[in-house]
Amino acid sequence: MVAVFFSTASPSSVFTAQPAAIEDFEISSAPDLQALGAEASPSHDLAILVVQPGREGLELSARLTDDGGLIELPITWKIQNSEGQTVYSGTAPGADVSVPPGDYIVRIAYGAVRLSSTITLLEANRLMVSYVLNAGGLRVLPRVQDIGLPAAKPRSRIFALGGKESGKLVAQSDVPGEIVRLPEGEYRVESRFEAGNAAAVIDVKVKAGRMSAIDIDHKAGVARLAFVGSPLADVRWNVADTQGLPIAAVAGLNADIVLLPGTYTASARVGSETLSATFDIATGEARDIILGN
Repeated sequence: MVAVFFSTASPSSVFTAQPAAIEDFEISSAPDLQALGAEASPSHDLAILVVQPGREGLELSARLTDDGGLIELPITWKIQNSEGQTVYSGTAPGADVSVPPGDYIVRIAYGAVRLSSTITLLEANRLMVSYVLNAGGLRVLPRVQDIGLPAAKPRSRIFALGGKESGKLVAQSDVPGEIVRLPEGEYRVESRFEAGNAAAVIDVKVKAGRMSAIDIDHKAGVARLAFVGSPLADVRWNVADTQGLPIAAVAGLNADIVLLPGTYTASARVGSETLSATFDIATGEARDIILGN
């Protein structure tokens, strides 16, 4: 068997693993991209292993950058033939698939990174392809100024500021400190909490092969709502501003609401009874609002 290696990033680096006659291998020509419904192929390194007919296949891997190591975290791979039929789908750092000669689309999903590539597999060839995702990571940690991370569930939405996805929501995270995988580029992060009216926006640049970390301190306070009564009570909380406009609606004996500085009214509906209290909240203040019957 003969292995021949190619790199789309640096054509001058083409080399053979051992001497081979020209008839031992062929360079596959890419099929028409639009006809197969795929995007332009990302940068990749290619090795062609000459095998016995019937042993053809694809061995796929990926790197964040051209000079980076292989990604060891799960990647979602999907391989379709020229008729659009899925011949392989799986989530793992790489994919090793036996398929007959033909044209294929390889679709790659790694966090918010989405790439596709076309491959022509010739008879007696086994292709080893290592893709360059040109991607990095973004860690977002939402906090409340002088308080830290409240019990209220945060939500970070990430919008692209450039490229074909410009202005679009490309990723979302509900886990504080979660690393989101993104293509290299500029993004706008919108941070909110599931209950409340506090919001913050920050722009960030993600570089391939690196992780960007941002801590977002909301200039807000936390109202800690608590019902004192039967532990089995069905409590429905509502928080409104001074104009009576609804700010948050949650259920449960206890709830944390992240609020901008101001005056609010919290109401607890328990069966046919409604209890309420008006309170002020300041930046960096955690205030207990206790209602009961």
